Amino acid sequence: MSTHYLALDIGSTTVVAIVIDLDTNAVVGTASAANSSEVTSATDKRIGRSEWDLDAMTELAIENATALVARTNARPAAIGVTGQQQGLQLLDAALNAVGPYFSWQDQRAQEPLPGQQHTYLDAMAQQGGSITTEGEMPAFANTGCPLVAGHAAPHLFWLQANNQLPSGVSGTTAPEFVVSRLVGKRPVVDPTDALGWGVYDVTKQAWADELIADLGLDQSLFPDLVESCTMAGSLTTAMAQKLGVPAGLPVAVASGDHQCSFAGTVADYANTVAVNVGTGGQAALHIEAPLPRGSLELRPYIQRGYLLAGVGAVGGRTFRTLRDFFADAIYALADVQPDSEALYERLVSLAADVPAGAEGVRADPLFSGSRSRPRAKAAFRELTAATLTAGHLTRALLEGMAVELADSYREAIRLGGGARSKLVGAGNGIKLNPVLRAALEAEFAMPLHMGSHGEEAAVGAALCAAVADGAFGSIAEASAAFASG
Repeated sequence: MSTHYLALDIGSTTVVAIVIDLDTNAVVGTASAANSSEVTSATDKRIGRSEWDLDAMTELAIENATALVARTNARPAAIGVTGQQQGLQLLDAALNAVGPYFSWQDQRAQEPLPGQQHTYLDAMAQQGGSITTEGEMPAFANTGCPLVAGHAAPHLFWLQANNQLPSGVSGTTAPEFVVSRLVGKRPVVDPTDALGWGVYDVTKQAWADELIADLGLDQSLFPDLVESCTMAGSLTTAMAQKLGVPAGLPVAVASGDHQCSFAGTVADYANTVAVNVGTGGQAALHIEAPLPRGSLELRPYIQRGYLLAGVGAVGGRTFRTLRDFFADAIYALADVQPDSEALYERLVSLAADVPAGAEGVRADPLFSGSRSRPRAKAAFRELTAATLTAGHLTRALLEGMAVELADSYREAIRLGGGARSKLVGAGNGIKLNPVLRAALEAEFAMPLHMGSHGEEAAVGAALCAAVADGAFGSIAEASAAFASG
């Protein structure tokens, strides 16, 4: 019997495939490809829209996985899938994509209604009876998160308000769409991804039916809920031929990339705080029962429990904003287009030459606000003529990011999540940045342990497939056996 498990991670920037081996507790191989399936027009990009061809994205993910299977000669026992949470793809009755995929980055729900001052999101919040605190984002009761434009339900609300929601369609998100294509069945969703619709009741572990009705949305738009780490179906013959694996291979239900990253990184759930920095960033604790979430999110975990998490305030895109500023300045002043990756490395190197504390320079890194402070702006403070340098600005920004992530942990403790004795990091934003690693250790007052496997979300998805296949009794057991953090 094979001990190999294949997983696909459908990310915003890249699509990733991974094969793990349970016998050796090792990653057999990984492959990645740039996600080139965006179809947003230049005009729409300028107003914050983000549209993608999800069939092309799926084909890209399959081609990437096919190359990995061929290179490793893997014979997986089952397949797992994870990927970007939130977003929306409409499907017709024959499961064909209707229109483009609106990604989690799409902000059309923040556009003002025609001839009015308030936005579609404001109207949705009012219509659904949201709980609103001055200066914070609205939130529906028991949904575990604030109401944000990238959720699937706001996309549906916008489409309906603009008479662009065809009859007879249903909705899905990217990971579930890929699973649907692999098994040839209608998409289903587990609790970890259902949260990203914005209308899932985390306490009842069910769709918030009354809220959905109040918003004027039809229940048929929403996929059926299923348990995590169960089988969605069997790999179709056509997909098996593309991948170079046997037809009928079990395919697990998709789970959210944040939860999968936790599963693929953290071996000891009870004693660990996990920090992940990719395009976004999260600091999370695993808890067994719901708690008041404050300004954090209460995200259903795989199979049981929750992640109490600070989400989205800072991440890789925060550092990218500063890098882009310097790239634009270099181009404007010297008519030279610097290499983006080389510029990242140079900025980190310059920051490493600046003492911890950035000689008094402080950064508020909220270029895009935060879930609790959506109107917040970024700022650099306490600058002098001697400290107005690329190294000081970079060091201060990275230390400010660490403060934001550690503040999430401190709030989780205040809410009753419990202090933890171990700090585990994941994501290239941490792995490739020694200055950020040092800043995190200083702010969390703990040594930082990095997971040894890499591509943690894909590892977690592979472990979900292994649990669904019966190799482990639970995802917690799988993490304890395979994860290194």
